Amino acid sequence: MIHMVRVEIVPREGKVVKLCDVVNIRFIGPNRCINYLFFSPQEVLQTLTKFCFPFYVDSHAVNQVGQNFTFVLTDIDSKQRFGFCRLSSGAKSCFCILSYLPWFEVFYKLLNVLADYSAKGQDSQRSELLETFHKLTIPEPGTSVHLGVHSYFTVPDIRELPSIPENRNLTEYFVAVDVNNMLHLYASMLYERRILICCSKLSTLTACIHGSAAMLYPMFWQHVYIPVLPPHLLDYCCAPMPYLIGIHLSLMEKVRNMALEDVVILNVDTNTLETPFDDLQSLPNDVVSALKSRLKKVSTTTGDGVARAFLKAQASFFGSYRNALKIEPGEPITFCEETFVSHRSAVMRQFLQNAIQLQLFKQFIDGRLDLLNSGEGFSDVFEEEINMGEYAGSDKLYHQWLSTVRKGSGAILNTVKTKANPAMKTVYKFAKDHAKMGIKEVKNRLKQKDIAENGCSAAPEEAPPRTAPSPLVEKKDPKLREDRRPITVHFGQVRPPRPHVVKRPKSNIAVEGRRTSVSSPEQ
Repeated sequence: MIHMVRVEIVPREGKVVKLCDVVNIRFIGPNRCINYLFFSPQEVLQTLTKFCFPFYVDSHAVNQVGQNFTFVLTDIDSKQRFGFCRLSSGAKSCFCILSYLPWFEVFYKLLNVLADYSAKGQDSQRSELLETFHKLTIPEPGTSVHLGVHSYFTVPDIRELPSIPENRNLTEYFVAVDVNNMLHLYASMLYERRILICCSKLSTLTACIHGSAAMLYPMFWQHVYIPVLPPHLLDYCCAPMPYLIGIHLSLMEKVRNMALEDVVILNVDTNTLETPFDDLQSLPNDVVSALKSRLKKVSTTTGDGVARAFLKAQASFFGSYRNALKIEPGEPITFCEETFVSHRSAVMRQFLQNAIQLQLFKQFIDGRLDLLNSGEGFSDVFEEEINMGEYAGSDKLYHQWLSTVRKGSGAILNTVKTKANPAMKTVYKFAKDHAKMGIKEVKNRLKQKDIAENGCSAAPEEAPPRTAPSPLVEKKDPKLREDRRPITVHFGQVRPPRPHVVKRPKSNIAVEGRRTSVSSPEQ
């Protein structure tokens, strides 16, 4: 099955050996030959051959230098298993590491080292590296682990927000996609639409899927989640339920000819987004404006500014959930939807009225209630943001809630854990040692992104940020568009001068079960 409930790290006996399998798949004509170095169930190996080559092999679009990308499988316990891949030049072979640990930068670096050893015929060094890694006990976050003379990594710390350039997924997503399209995609995910993202480069494609989904934190995408869809599963694009799916560009011509209804499509190569909905316009304008302003301000800087901008937006939308917690002595804590919705402004009330029907919000509330009623409690960056922002303020209900938690009442134990539960988080900060791009290079690309979007260089911090001219003004004066300098390099690819959103006509056909989560067919 390919169905996301939430990202969870699943330690098995505390050993990486129980979490990691390494597979080498070689493409030979219409068949594929699999060489695997560590045991993996046969049914998983059969599935890998399709996910490691998620494109039309004879397409010229895949004839490029080796790429790193990630697919996702879901096991019988509904736990996500990540397939970290490295394609060789020409896409004739693929190294794949399977693991329950979402250590993107760590495994990508390991794949690159393995590929280098294989290219040089250094089989003994490759085997020694894998044996060392396979026997490794899972270290504490932030620990530096040396696998050899030239191979080491730092264990990702999941307690912090993802930052640029340390987090590869967020870095590629933010550089590849225009801020306006990021906002449209964010709104589409909040309304749980059917979303397709296509790109000719697999590494950028899967980075955009993982990066965009992470911006929902502390919530999780609850429906079909396929970072890269292989050809044999293209019928998923016609599914009636919400989905977030990545498609290689070589498959899009066939997908376009399918019966797609009410689907949001983002083409990363052309940076254009098609949507039949007004999702972004229906969100509270003050929150959207603040989010857009923050993203513009951090467009040329490194750090966690991008992730924090989305975190602040999530806190603005949902931070008042604590006011709707009902606490009665001797009774389980419950959540009152009427209270949650009623105390907001008219625009916010309409949004929250829709939000309480969404699976991502329901799962979030259920998770919070489970932790509170079990006495486990929680503390994470989302709660910290609520405390620091205007979402709590001097609200009496909030302080009553906080006082009750501290004192203990009903099913709440007297001691509430202050350390966050790792399973509750899907936002990860990875080791700086493994950032593929230097900070200087990333800053240059972010500056190029800002130039392409704003038509001018980034202003100094003390100067007010400039805004891009409106589409109406550009239409009247074409020179404004011509004067804008495009980003000429985007991870080895040429980008168009300016993105735009195409509004597609909304279908008259009603789609049933839009928010009904179903599992994928058997692998």
